[in-house]
Amino acid sequence: MHCEETSNMKSLSNILRRSNVTPFERVMAIVHNDVHREKTGKDMLSESDMYALTKGWKANAPEVIEYNRYIDIARLERSMHMDAQMFLYQSEISILRNQRVLDIFLSRARRIDDLTDQPFIKDLPVEESVRFLTQYTHLQYKKVLHIFTFHNLPKEIQSDLLLLDEEIASDERYLEDQVFLYEGFGGGNILSKQAKDLIINSIYSRMYYEGVKKIKNSTAEKDGFLLHPFFAELQIKELFQKLVNDEHIASDKTDADTEEGLLSLVGKCARNKNTRIERLVKEKLSQWLNDGLFVNEHAPLFMSEQSNTWNGNTKMSHKEIFMAWYTELQKSRQYFQDLFNTKKLGKETFEKEFLGMPRTMEVLTGTSLYTCTEDVDFVREYKKQIEVLLPIGNVFLFIEKYAAPTKNHKTLREFKKLAQKISSIFNIDMTEKYAKFINSYQEEVDWLNISSSKLADIATKRLYFQESFQYILDIDESCFAFDFKKEADTADIVQMYSNEFKKLEVIN
Repeated sequence: MHCEETSNMKSLSNILRRSNVTPFERVMAIVHNDVHREKTGKDMLSESDMYALTKGWKANAPEVIEYNRYIDIARLERSMHMDAQMFLYQSEISILRNQRVLDIFLSRARRIDDLTDQPFIKDLPVEESVRFLTQYTHLQYKKVLHIFTFHNLPKEIQSDLLLLDEEIASDERYLEDQVFLYEGFGGGNILSKQAKDLIINSIYSRMYYEGVKKIKNSTAEKDGFLLHPFFAELQIKELFQKLVNDEHIASDKTDADTEEGLLSLVGKCARNKNTRIERLVKEKLSQWLNDGLFVNEHAPLFMSEQSNTWNGNTKMSHKEIFMAWYTELQKSRQYFQDLFNTKKLGKETFEKEFLGMPRTMEVLTGTSLYTCTEDVDFVREYKKQIEVLLPIGNVFLFIEKYAAPTKNHKTLREFKKLAQKISSIFNIDMTEKYAKFINSYQEEVDWLNISSSKLADIATKRLYFQESFQYILDIDESCFAFDFKKEADTADIVQMYSNEFKKLEVIN
């Protein structure tokens, strides 16, 4: 028997031995007995004890009033318990029914257009679905700026850019690095200390991620590094190889042939110097920049008069191509700035975690894109993508409306809060049964969320593989999950019990 139950039995025994048992103590003993029976199936009190507590005593008028008040509180809690249980059953049945709707939708996901005539699609106003989707979608500003600039260039320059990087029409990273270096060097070949530090930190942010250590189930600093990314023309792996060679720490050249071997050697070097790999790498970058990195080695486009690439020769020199790009980029930047200044388009900055590291991102908000009157590709494509996603948004909103997971979960939690107040009155935990209700419902919603999260995957595949959009929107996948941390209403039944407990002066 638990210590708490033993203590309760001793308390009851002490109460029963006394002749001057108060009305409150009588009801408290009954409540403790009821809780014990619910947990164990057995009574703590005998029939004679129950008789003595209820019928076997004479009470004056004030005692009768006090006794009846506490009995009413106990009875009201018992009634609340039964209603909470019934509410749970109804809520779980509702989830199961809506899970069937979701399963049917997922099974027919390849024929989304065929679902537009389904009753649950027609039941929701288009405006509601649009508001939902625009709230949780956006376009990445850097990517839009890049693609917009690319398509405003003459075809011959576009062709030359594609020779430099075949993914350049949709991937902004290569030219973004080139612009970063051009602006850092100020168009020349000498770096200020501030520009140098910015370049070092930018390169380091490409290679180290805390989340990679978690994936590798490691706490070692070396396991947070990725060696395959590039910064401009420099591959991170090359930097690590140079560090190992300069420090003469490889006893066997084969040690540095693999990424793991190379990282181990750099880790060994850091230990020998009693420092962190981060400091070692940044010092090497600083030294390398002093020695001509991005001037003599891995020279950026704006310093190159050549026209050769891995895919053939460009018509213009690298420098001419870059300057044409940079000139057009400045025009694009001004165009977007005018849209922001005139409130035709909204831009927001938020922090998003990527592999355990915070990353700052600027986005064009979905709401502003949908209401934007500019006749340009990225606005038209965003609106078209919202139309494509309407059936998917409707499915989630249908479930949210008719299964109401967040509302029902909040209702069960409010039942528990009321039970906590009753527990404090009778000095015994009466919330355990409500906690079980909450946990049971949570499990059902977890399963629903697993299926619901697939909606985001379907949406993404739909946009990438079934349509030919250049400006693919980003979806905040959390929108397709029922988050109990969000604000929610409660069912009327909770307010009804709250009012009844107020009448009994249990709550204010």
